[in-house]
Amino acid sequence: MKRESPLEILVAENEQVNPAILLAEEFMRRDIADLLGVEDIKRAEEILYIGRMEIETVERHLAAFRRLPATPSVNIPTGF
Repeated sequence: MKRESPLEILVAENEQVNPAILLAEEFMRRDIADLLGVEDIKRAEEILYIGRMEIETVERHLAAFRRLPATPSVNIPTGF
């Protein structure tokens, strides 16, 4: 079984808008009189947790990149 390189893993990831940005935008559109309810707070906590996991994933990828020796590439991935 071939192990994927950090670059292959990164290229294979799905693109998406940061959920914290979406939540902040939703909260900013609310009327100023609307308070955050329990469900809003739970959603915010979930999104913060997802954000922390994403940061840890990126940090693991960066650490893996740092361990790789510099080598010339035979081909250039699209977008680079």
